[in-house]
Amino acid sequence: MSNDSHYLDELNPVQRQAAITTDGPVMIIAGAGSGKTRVLTYRIAHIIDKGNDPFNILALTFTNKAAREMKSRIGKLIGESKAKALWMGTFHSVFSKILRFEAEKLGYPKNFTIYDTDDSKSVIKEVLKNMNLDDKVYKPSLVLNRISSAKNNLISAKQYLNNVSLHIGG
Repeated sequence: MSNDSHYLDELNPVQRQAAITTDGPVMIIAGAGSGKTRVLTYRIAHIIDKGNDPFNILALTFTNKAAREMKSRIGKLIGESKAKALWMGTFHSVFSKILRFEAEKLGYPKNFTIYDTDDSKSVIKEVLKNMNLDDKVYKPSLVLNRISSAKNNLISAKQYLNNVSLHIGG
């Protein structure tokens, strides 16, 4: 551990114990404003301070704002260059980054686009229009739900096409 880990002295004894416990998981249950984010931030800093490569740490948050805040705090504790190497962000942002790195291995280009629900509905509306299909019969939200259900059940487009019972109105 480096001599710079004096930041741990800023934690109370319970917080410090959680931050220095680096073998295995730690569950932190505490109320709002009690320092949960601080403990997680210091724990990550401590893990890096012990000589672990920041690139090997995955920290997932629920918002990009929380990820930026934590990464900034870690940078102030142990240095910006180390903090930049962390895999930290929301589930979507981190896994999107992983997919971009691995896209070609999966047969996709690195510059793929991820559509949200509104984007998907717009594309479906455009396809229905181009195919001269009535959007009152083929409601875009129903089509989107069918596509989502097929994907969730690992049903390929070819399998869907060959199984009439899966079709809308089938």
